[in-house]
Amino acid sequence: MAVQFYLFPRALKSGERPISMSAHIANTRIQTTIGISVNPDYWFDAKQKVKKGAVNSKGMKYNEINDKLDAISKAFNTFENANNGAPITKQVLKELLHDALYGESGKPKKDPYEFYETFDKLVAVARVERQWSDSTIKKFNTFKKHLIAFAPKTCFSDWNVDKLSEFVAYEGAELDMMDVSIQKDVKMLKWFFRRAVELGVKVPSDFLTFKPKFKLIDKEVVFLTWDELIKLYNFDVPQDGTEVRLTDISGKLYKKTVRNHSSLIKTRDLFCFCAFTGLRYSDMAALKRTDITTDSINVITEKTDCSLKVPINAYSRAILQKYEDERYPGNLALPVISNQKMNEYLKDLCEICGFNSPVKYSYYKDNVRYDEVHPKWEVLGTHGGRRTFICAAIELGIPTTVIQKITGHANETAMRPYIAVTDKTKIDAMNKFSERK
Repeated sequence: MAVQFYLFPRALKSGERPISMSAHIANTRIQTTIGISVNPDYWFDAKQKVKKGAVNSKGMKYNEINDKLDAISKAFNTFENANNGAPITKQVLKELLHDALYGESGKPKKDPYEFYETFDKLVAVARVERQWSDSTIKKFNTFKKHLIAFAPKTCFSDWNVDKLSEFVAYEGAELDMMDVSIQKDVKMLKWFFRRAVELGVKVPSDFLTFKPKFKLIDKEVVFLTWDELIKLYNFDVPQDGTEVRLTDISGKLYKKTVRNHSSLIKTRDLFCFCAFTGLRYSDMAALKRTDITTDSINVITEKTDCSLKVPINAYSRAILQKYEDERYPGNLALPVISNQKMNEYLKDLCEICGFNSPVKYSYYKDNVRYDEVHPKWEVLGTHGGRRTFICAAIELGIPTTVIQKITGHANETAMRPYIAVTDKTKIDAMNKFSERK
């Protein structure tokens, strides 16, 4: 097995590019940077070595760097020859790389627990102090996995600007993450370092001024038009086994067989209830009969702990009345379906309804733009009910300040994405030019 060395595609702030390696042993592959960077002009790609006479920004001479590359190759080849095909993990290969880089120099192995134990401690404290939801904890756990994959053995003193840049480059090239997702991880990393500093941990100050440039495109707000909402509200869900003729976004005919008739009916009612009240899925799913009065719904939102009084209209009242004689665990007012399953049923339901107008998603990965087009039913989720309410309310001319009182949005800034995509609102605004004499 030959270890392959190459320069990482994205340059660091210094203009140098990290040296990366790729190796494959016993069906386990490792691709990672090795913590050493070099000016691309000094890299001999054919020989996978640094050219004679080169010195990098940290003062490492060409022969020192090449000795490290040779040590890595030797360590991996020796390990493979002794392994005899036994199963191994990527973590084992990362530790092998660490030993090859630092073992002979006497540099102590970094304690993987200090860094990550501090991370766990801070997240646990924030969960209690800031009442983080399970979804927020899940995001931080995923972020931690990205950190461990990038640097399984690290300490706070490592995280200078080069290390930060390498992490951004790693997520883009190795994890194939979108720029918008990498930006979120950078924000979480900065949060972690700020809280660590508050505990008295010494962290390089580079993270304070670290602002990598990302190419971001606003994600289209997906919602149902008023006509689509009313069609869904009145939609008579076909019985199981019914074959429905549909048209895809290219105009091609196809057939779909209806499944889960009763679940689709409940999904229709629950989604429409959100669309006629502005409630999030989490608040709709937790709604109890005791939260409902003759004229309003009184909730304390799960996400923001905001107390809301949502007026009941004819549509939301009709849905509540449909289920008022049913009894559900916990005195719930509506038949709850898990968010995951409801998302699945909603896609089937909206596909059967024929909501196939094209929705375009554009995003960047590693400085490359990608454009995808999907039918609306494929990208609509449970949160689309709340978005539908807001867009419908704006089109009806309800002031944004009133909408905020119903939805619990903190300010009018949060309304801007919805105003921007509400076509009827834009058309009405433009028509004012025609009306002016």
